[in-house]
Amino acid sequence: MAAPALSSLWQRLPTSQQLLVRVGGSALVLWGLTVLTLRPLQQRLRVLKQEVGAAEARLLAAVAANEQAERVHKAFTQYRAYVKRPESAEVELAGFMTEVEQAAKEAGIAEPYLKPLKGPETAANVLSATIEAESSPAQLMAFLDKIQRSARLLRVKELTARVTEARSLRSSLVLDKLLLQVPDPSGAK
Repeated sequence: MAAPALSSLWQRLPTSQQLLVRVGGSALVLWGLTVLTLRPLQQRLRVLKQEVGAAEARLLAAVAANEQAERVHKAFTQYRAYVKRPESAEVELAGFMTEVEQAAKEAGIAEPYLKPLKGPETAANVLSATIEAESSPAQLMAFLDKIQRSARLLRVKELTARVTEARSLRSSLVLDKLLLQVPDPSGAK
């Protein structure tokens, strides 16, 4: 019964007012749709953007940590040769003497005289040896380079060189090998 009354009321309205009511009703319907559908979607989108930002920050932190772990691992493997568990003093001395002889041969130094040093002049955590040889300056530099690059932590403690009558160098060196003590990871002594 209300429908016929509304229909007659609608027909009595001028066309401009009918248009105004239609536009107003459409705006009200659009506002209702916005409130009911778009605003919750906008809020959900805002929450999702925050979650993505937080996940991105965690990802960047994880990538940075992974890169740092890779750098640490690379450095550790690079220095692993220096931290081998020490063997007996005799084995260490034999390895030291062999490496010095090999370096001299590779540098082209013929017949070096090599002698281990023992006594009060050597420290407890150092092996020492003297080497005497005749070589050219280039051969001596090549030998010193091989000693410097050794993975056995070798160093030249003393170096004396003099020119011989044959225009070669007569060199005398004191070499040291540092002995590193690496603790046992199990804690046993």
